[in-house]
Amino acid sequence: TTAATLKHFTVNFTITNLPYTSDLENPDSARFKATQRVMNTLLDRLLKESSIGPAFHGCETTNFRY
Repeated sequence: TTAATLKHFTVNFTITNLPYTSDLENPDSARFKATQRVMNTLLDRLLKESSIGPAFHGCETTNFRY
């Protein structure tokens, strides 16, 4: 058997109930880190329960933009 190869992909979407503030531009800010933690948790849960769940290994929120 051959080992599975990890594939990276990008997903963009709009969060309509999260007001954008300039501190979301700074990955070192407390607001960025808290929002990133929440987004990663929710997206991990959602994708693990989807059709790609068996192959899913996690997600990473890299930035927020207006």
